[in-house]
Amino acid sequence: MLFPLALLINFISSKFPIAIDTYYSSYINKFMIEVLSNISGVFPFSLYEFCMYLLVLFTTLFLLYIFIVIINEGFRKKLYGNNIYSLKDILKYYLLNILSFLSTIYFLFIILWGLNYNRIPLEDILIKNYTLQNNIGYTYNKDVRNHTSSDLSNLYDFLISKSNETRKLVKEGSNGIMKANGDFKDILNRAYLGYENTVSILPQIDGNYSKPKYVLSSNLMCYTGITGIYFPFTGEANINIAVPDIYIPSTTLHEMAHQRGYASEDEANFIGYLTAINHPDIDFKYSGYILALNHTANALYKADYEKYIYLSKKISNDVKKDLINNKSFWKIYEGKVDEISNKFNDSYLKANGIKEGSASYGKMVNLLLTYYKLYPQTHK
Repeated sequence: MLFPLALLINFISSKFPIAIDTYYSSYINKFMIEVLSNISGVFPFSLYEFCMYLLVLFTTLFLLYIFIVIINEGFRKKLYGNNIYSLKDILKYYLLNILSFLSTIYFLFIILWGLNYNRIPLEDILIKNYTLQNNIGYTYNKDVRNHTSSDLSNLYDFLISKSNETRKLVKEGSNGIMKANGDFKDILNRAYLGYENTVSILPQIDGNYSKPKYVLSSNLMCYTGITGIYFPFTGEANINIAVPDIYIPSTTLHEMAHQRGYASEDEANFIGYLTAINHPDIDFKYSGYILALNHTANALYKADYEKYIYLSKKISNDVKKDLINNKSFWKIYEGKVDEISNKFNDSYLKANGIKEGSASYGKMVNLLLTYYKLYPQTHK
């Protein structure tokens, strides 16, 4: 089976992050994703969603078939002949076929995208880009990487200020909640502008990819707690459009980061933030600042609770309304499906070398702190 081979390839590649980043992520995988995404981009609907419908249909029919085989001996004999195969042999046959199928899927996942988990950390790339752009020797500056509680509180204060500032400029619905400049299709069509404006800082995100796609069954998707998903088998960035407008722009940019070969969630979040604040449109900027604000707030809450309480008082009432609205929205969808989805996501991340699982999302704050130390002029 291909499963052991996939594990071996993944293990060996984890020992050579520079080679993976230089050859696989930057050239081989980039080419594969561009080809896949442009082919799938011909279709006006999400191939990921179509595949999910087929999977549900096939699984339902297959389970029904197996159930009939188990309980109906006459049907079983008609299919397999009298006393040729025992029920145990039949079930063993299908189990091996299922494992073979899953093994092939995992192998394709690793080859088509999964090795990106083993590339050079984005923090290293940011520092390297900065040193090259400023014609100074490439070095891992420890001062840039070491962050204090004071750095964290200053970042939180800055993000509050920018969130308040951009909130004044965005549109509002009749309920006083932030509203995007256009509908969800317009958001997806405008998203690429954030990447165009950020290539000078992070050239690694450049490329020719298809635009993001919306998920028709977004309301059902909300029950899983998922706001977007990248599908490596088609190269599509899929977006949940049922969520409040405040997060659709940053979620779109986040999934586009996965499409560009950045697998870890914290790195995709940071790229989502960076491309959002460099986007020419204010609804994207605001969405980016809110994304970073939430992550930084959680980090400061744990590091210095009193400072967190003090600074949080500066958040404007309009921003608070948007945040409360988002929280109320997700309250409706909390339940067993959401819990199972979170556990699956946590297991998926750990299986791909992210030891902290879902908690790795907090590492985005370190990237924010490093970025603003490298580019202090933007921290104003």
